[in-house]
Order: sequence, then C-alpha cells, then structure tokens
Amino acid sequence: MNLSKILIFQAAVLCGALPLAVHGASAEYEPIKINQTDSPVFPRNLVMAGIKSGVASIAVAVDDEGKMTDFLVTAYTHPAFAETALKSLKKWTFEPARVRGAPRNSKVDLTFNFEVEGVVVVSMTPLTYAELLRFKIAPNSMTYSACTLAQLDRIPTPKKIVNPIYPNQVARSSRGGHVSVEFYIDEQGHVRMPSVSRETDMANEELSGIAVTTVTQWEFEPPMCKGRPVLVRAQQDFDFKPAKPQ
Repeated sequence: MNLSKILIFQAAVLCGALPLAVHGASAEYEPIKINQTDSPVFPRNLVMAGIKSGVASIAVAVDDEGKMTDFLVTAYTHPAFAETALKSLKKWTFEPARVRGAPRNSKVDLTFNFEVEGVVVVSMTPLTYAELLRFKIAPNSMTYSACTLAQLDRIPTPKKIVNPIYPNQVARSSRGGHVSVEFYIDEQGHVRMPSVSRETDMANEELSGIAVTTVTQWEFEPPMCKGRPVLVRAQQDFDFKPAKPQ
C-alpha cells in the first residue's frame, strides 16, 4: 500500500520561538517537530484600531520529508491575524512524524493567540463561532471560521464520488475495520487534507490508506452558507469487511 497519501492528524503545542515536539510521543510514534524560525508580531494597524487581542487558526499538512505541502486558514478574528501568522508559518521548518521509525505524512492544527504584548501558539480544536466572538472586541473586527455541515444551506452535492478499491488480497489478510476520515471541502468544492487519527493508522495502515486515497479523489459543488461559498469541515466513515472464507 502506498502510504504517501495518508495524513495523520494531531494537535500541536508551541510557545515562543523554540523548536518543540508535539505532545503525545510514544515508543511507536514520534510527532512532528516544529521549529518556529520566525515569530509573528501583533499587526500594528490593529493596535491603532484599538484591537488588543485576537486569534488565527491554520491547518498544516507536512509530508514524510518534513515539507509543508498544504495549509488552510480555518478561523480568525481579523484577517490581519491570519496574514501575519501565515507570513511567519511559511518560514518555519519541520521534521516529519514517525510511526514505528518510518517518516509519515501528518496534519496539525495550529492556533495563534495574539496579545498586544506578544504572540503564543497553542493547541486547540478549530474555533467555533461562539469562541471567536469572545475575541471580537472591536466593532469593526471581522470573524471567520470553517463551517460545520449543520451550518450549510444544504449538504454539499457530490460531483465525483469514487468507491474504495479493496483488493482481494487485502480483504483476505485483513480482519476488516472502521476508518473515519476527516477532511475539508473548500470554497471551490475541492477536498483538502483528508486525514485519519494516529490510532486508526497504527491499527491498520492498509485500510487507512484505502480510505484516504478514496476521499482524495472526491469532488463537490461549492459548499454554501447563506448563499455564499464557504470552507466546511466534513467526515466520512468507511466500514471494511474481511473476505468470507472460501
């Protein structure tokens, strides 16, 4: 099975500008190591506007060579925070996650918490609209967040759905299992960053690879919320059955 398409999702904990590893390492798993080679600064124009704090969340995909292959801004309280965070993020270097010693692709969600005195990057799940509102302290500040399926005008219409290719050899050797793939659908309807949990991947790499490869090929009509295209978080479950005994 080609594992180059599998993204393992994880959370990151960083502070300041030190090279840190993500929490959760074990004997069989080593998370991404991230070196913050550039520190974001509070946007000066927002200070002049009276904004004293804010956040920006960015999902980052890192391949098995430690290269950032994709990124998505998933939330911010003002676009200037996202722009500043991205400018620094593009200068960072990474060491890939490892599973049983082998380098692997992975996805990490980073949230930049900005304060007038400085900036800290912490771990958290993507912000909800209500959480973003807690940071919306200036009348003209803008709030943006990836939508959930429940917030859409309707469930995105598939333009292209590819069924999993479950080779007979894998079906005979596998006990089967459940694989849940998380992914984003962007404003153009493209699938972005399909990923599985570390636990799922370690339990069955082959089934994880089949599921992620499948979702990567899907396409949708642009997700719509209140009549406009939006970024949305989605999830697809796959249940693989072992081959019946001959």
